Amino acid sequence: MNESAEAFKPAVLHINLARGWRGGEQQTWLLMKELSAAGYRQGLCGYANAPLAERVKILDNVTVVTPRRCSLWPWSVDQWSVAHAHEGRGVYLAWWLKKTLGLPYLVTRRMQHPPKPRLLTKAVYRDADALVGISSAACRALESFVPNRHVHCIPSVHSGEKASPAASAAIRQLYAKGPESILVGHAGALVDSHKGQTLLIKACEALRSDGFKITCLLLGDGRDRPVLEKMARGRDWVHLPGYVHDIQDHLSSLDVFAFPSRHEGLGSVLLEAMAAGCPVVATEVGGIPDIIQHQTTGLLVPPNDVVKLAEALRFLVSEPKKRTALSKNASKDVRDNFSVKKMFLLYQKRYTLISGS
Repeated sequence: MNESAEAFKPAVLHINLARGWRGGEQQTWLLMKELSAAGYRQGLCGYANAPLAERVKILDNVTVVTPRRCSLWPWSVDQWSVAHAHEGRGVYLAWWLKKTLGLPYLVTRRMQHPPKPRLLTKAVYRDADALVGISSAACRALESFVPNRHVHCIPSVHSGEKASPAASAAIRQLYAKGPESILVGHAGALVDSHKGQTLLIKACEALRSDGFKITCLLLGDGRDRPVLEKMARGRDWVHLPGYVHDIQDHLSSLDVFAFPSRHEGLGSVLLEAMAAGCPVVATEVGGIPDIIQHQTTGLLVPPNDVVKLAEALRFLVSEPKKRTALSKNASKDVRDNFSVKKMFLLYQKRYTLISGS
């Protein structure tokens, strides 16, 4: 790569202050990995012991800086062309860097609801050089919060990682008891007010009452784990393995993936399930309809409705040909429209425009 080509690549400081690993961190990682492969110089402002900071150490030309250093000694931070705030707390730090260093910044909003209407919050979104929503719902929320500002839609993407058939078979053998067993799974933070895991357990119980040999697998961790563990007592068909690294292997082992969120910015794990060839049932909230076309790439049901969720699951587990058709359509749609390369190109354009490169 020649020097003139390198000169047109803005140096990007990503800001992600999350201490855990959820969909936003997965998307930040995928973008940074693609930028690194394309030869971009990058920084990550984040906590040194957070999973994302640990992960990016394997990338070339990436520097990790602490939030404390960016806040208290912004002038000591390396020279950057643009800052990119990936989550809610990071937007304040991006705004501060613009005030102190004149660094332009971009904000990605991942929620279907607008930020809280505080004066400072209004200022940090108003002063951003570019605003991005990951779905039509997230874009509408930002447009209502900062009127007269254009919001670019750049959807979340799937990782492109493949499942191991042998590992998926082993996982299925572990949980599915017998050839008639039906493995219904979910992945996400164990926060029922957001992800609705209790709804899924009740819907699966309704199917079991009708004679279906359902096993329910809830992947992930979170504050409601004790509540869900209590609910699982006496239900030996409910399993909570916790956070798993080999998510594609688990998704590929399922008969159906269920995503009964009560609200959702987009639901990037749905893309992983669809890419893995697993038919999906999800609630029609937030940005989920941006991903799933009802009866074409999955099934959509109303939120907070156990009966409708159970009906959709019953239909899929009873109709293997429909499951196959949905999963085939979904896999193609995800490959065509939700690739890391596509996300990279859209952000690359924004970085170049706002940095003046």
